[in-house]
Amino acid sequence: MKGLRQGTVEPVFGSLTQYYGLNKIPVLGIEGAHKTMLMAAIAFNIKNT
Repeated sequence: MKGLRQGTVEPVFGSLTQYYGLNKIPVLGIEGAHKTMLMAAIAFNIKNT
């Protein structure tokens, strides 16, 4: 499972933090952070398809 996660999830988070500036999420609360990460993941998936 660790290998599968490292191959699919970790590159996305690495790209979001390095290239898209999501080192810090500028919202308060878990709900806001969840929404921010969902929107970033959707944008990443649209861009890379």
